[in-house]
Amino acid sequence: MKQKLNIIVVIAALFCTFMLFPALSVYAESENDEGYKDGYNSGWTDGITAAWDDLDENNRRSYSKALPSNSEIEEYYELDEENKNYRTGFLSGYRTGFREGYNFGYDNPQYGANSKVLYDETLGYAMGEINGKIDYYAGKDNKWGSSIPSTSELISIFQLKKESEAYKNDFITNFKVKYREGYEYGYRTAKFQPVQTAIDQGTKDGERFGELLGGNNGRLDYYYGAGSQYDRDMPSDNELMGIFLLKRDSEDYMYSFLSSFKTKYREKYEEAYRAANAEANALLFAKGYEHGKDIGILKGESLAKIDRIMNVTNNEARNIISEQDIIKEYLLFNEDEKYREGFVSGYREGRKTGYMAAYQESNYEYGMKKAVSQIVPISGAELLSGDQKLKLSIEKGIFYNDIVVSIDQLTASNTVAKLPSREKLAKASDIYTIRFSNSNNYVNRDRPIKLSIEYYGPENGGIYKYSDEGWVYVPSRIIAGSIITYINPEAINRNSGIYAIFLDDKVRNPNDLRGHWAKDEIIAYLRRGIIGAFEDNTFRPDTPLNHGQAVEWINRVYKKQLEMPKTPGSSITYLQFEELIRKATGDKTFSWAYIAEKIMRNKDKRSNSYNSMNHHITKAEAVYMLYYMNE
Repeated sequence: MKQKLNIIVVIAALFCTFMLFPALSVYAESENDEGYKDGYNSGWTDGITAAWDDLDENNRRSYSKALPSNSEIEEYYELDEENKNYRTGFLSGYRTGFREGYNFGYDNPQYGANSKVLYDETLGYAMGEINGKIDYYAGKDNKWGSSIPSTSELISIFQLKKESEAYKNDFITNFKVKYREGYEYGYRTAKFQPVQTAIDQGTKDGERFGELLGGNNGRLDYYYGAGSQYDRDMPSDNELMGIFLLKRDSEDYMYSFLSSFKTKYREKYEEAYRAANAEANALLFAKGYEHGKDIGILKGESLAKIDRIMNVTNNEARNIISEQDIIKEYLLFNEDEKYREGFVSGYREGRKTGYMAAYQESNYEYGMKKAVSQIVPISGAELLSGDQKLKLSIEKGIFYNDIVVSIDQLTASNTVAKLPSREKLAKASDIYTIRFSNSNNYVNRDRPIKLSIEYYGPENGGIYKYSDEGWVYVPSRIIAGSIITYINPEAINRNSGIYAIFLDDKVRNPNDLRGHWAKDEIIAYLRRGIIGAFEDNTFRPDTPLNHGQAVEWINRVYKKQLEMPKTPGSSITYLQFEELIRKATGDKTFSWAYIAEKIMRNKDKRSNSYNSMNHHITKAEAVYMLYYMNE
């Protein structure tokens, strides 16, 4: 059986057990059984030692396995020299003590042999503290010398005969010094601890109830409109003693309760009063802030939409208003000051937030809708712009292979298409660019493409095409919420076409053009300023074109300077007009017969040139030819 080198370690643990379990009786059989007592003490210390050995070696907990046999016990403790009764009692006590010591040691490894404890001082102080408390509770005086073990008892208890003389003497001296300190501490602790406990508990309870009542009264006083006065409703001492039955308790508890109650009552009263004040003001401010922010967001969103429609920069501060204007606009004069302050603060933040979010969202939506593209098969298709306001209707047979059509919305400030002055034209729609991607460039120009733009304006509105750094009218008709025109696919097959609706306050629609076969072309040239009408608001389309007018119109369309005839008043024949066109275009192969055939096919009108090229050309025929050849 293994032995601990320092048995004092086990004795220290034994006294710790006494302190933890003061009611424990180690004498299971009889106090007069000396053999049992000695065996129990020896078994208890050996059991602790065995437990710590098992812990050190990571052995499973088993006191029965560690318990030595009777013969080993008799041999180690030399029991063969004792009488039979002593030997029997020793063995019984040893086994009981070993079991209990083993279990204690296994459960308390912190008291092991490696612990750096001064055992003489520790044991002396611990035994003195225990005996001091015992003497106080037994009603004895504070006399430590009457309870300390004698020197011989110490030698016996701690088996000091087995130690050196120097160790024994030091142990006894240090033990007695510390015993006295521990005894006096234990005696006085037992004496004053109830008083301290009463004071501590009274203080704790007084603070708890003072905090509850003071806080409640502080909040009530604020909300009832009373000033801050903590002692207005604070209970008197007699009231407190009656409420909490303090006279039934000790004076120490009562006085500490009263003192701590008053201190904590005042502290919590004032804290609650001020907190209620701050909370009420904060609530007013917060509610005003919440309302102001919601309204500000709506206002900011509205301003952003206006700015986007007007195409101005993202600048929320452009329409900033003063605090007084906000108060006036939202009728805040009768509100609490804190509510007004919160409203104004929230309104400014909300307006800025709403404006920025709405402006950026509008920009995003515009960007997402700005450009669309679609493959159009030879069978034709309809294509809408991103904003759903422009529609292209492409019939079958216009293109001879699949093409890609794209529609892009331009901003008003785009340098590609400069806006006309407002004195001339007023913009009435977005500006759209239409592009065709056609691999072979061939189209059927006699099958026009229908273009319609959403419109609900007056009769002087029309679709215009951007050409040569200017906007020119194209024949348009207002029909059920839109303006439609027909564009020559050849005109934008190789180059993009830019279109928009404009209003012209100076537009003239001659009375004699209603139902005329060349009405669209004549009105287009009238609005472009190439031709003019009579003062009686007639154009007289079927009258012969005189020579001077023919030269004037051709020069304007082709930007030429053909020589004016010497007899301006004479009418011009088909042959003469054909010759003028050849001179203006440089195309010697041009034949009026080609135009006559287009008039027949497209307008269902037979030209008088079929009868004779020497007949006079009408004004309507001349305008149609110029428009058809140059559109």
